[in-house]
Amino acid sequence: MNPNNNSQEQKRVYTQKEIAEVLNLCAETVSRWTTAGIIPCHRVGRIVRYDLAAVLAAIEKAAKKQEGNK
Repeated sequence: MNPNNNSQEQKRVYTQKEIAEVLNLCAETVSRWTTAGIIPCHRVGRIVRYDLAAVLAAIEKAAKKQEGNK
């Protein structure tokens, strides 16, 4: 089996800075939301990476929860 010929697409993971750029936020906001548990991340030691689909779903969930509290 050739590891370079993987039939499954590898998921793209993003750095904090990249997620901030995609979401048009400052990196500090992404950091605060991560610490608060609003958006999920993957940590390996000090390295933090984000799955864009999971982050977008978490933001949508948080927005719906916020709307429900009004």
